[in-house]
Amino acid sequence: MKREAAFTLLFRHWLKENPLHRVTGAAFELKQTTGTSLPFSAVEDHQLEALAAAWGPEGLIYKISDESRGYKPCDMVYLRLASAYIVIKYPGFFCLISASVFGAEKRTSKRKSLTAERAREIAEKVVELPRKKR
Repeated sequence: MKREAAFTLLFRHWLKENPLHRVTGAAFELKQTTGTSLPFSAVEDHQLEALAAAWGPEGLIYKISDESRGYKPCDMVYLRLASAYIVIKYPGFFCLISASVFGAEKRTSKRKSLTAERAREIAEKVVELPRKKR
């Protein structure tokens, strides 16, 4: 859980410093792996459906829980015709893959997981991470 929170914070800072041009709104599903592949099953069908709704003509309406802790920017979010990404952190880099491209890869791949190499090939954006000093 701490790793996931650390990646969420890293991605949030990166996105703030590197706004996506020509994107007025976006939905992100963040995943990470410590290995060289991520099982397609790590992104659940309902998550892909929600991302598809965000970039679709009917849109995605999401009520933010009143039970959430800390700062809550608003009560509800509505995304329509927005960009939607699966963001995957592999060792040494993370990449932004369009949710529709990820869904197509999941449906057509002969593999049960998305390798780091293939993720680089289908990603819209690849961000190299600095090597940790020992």
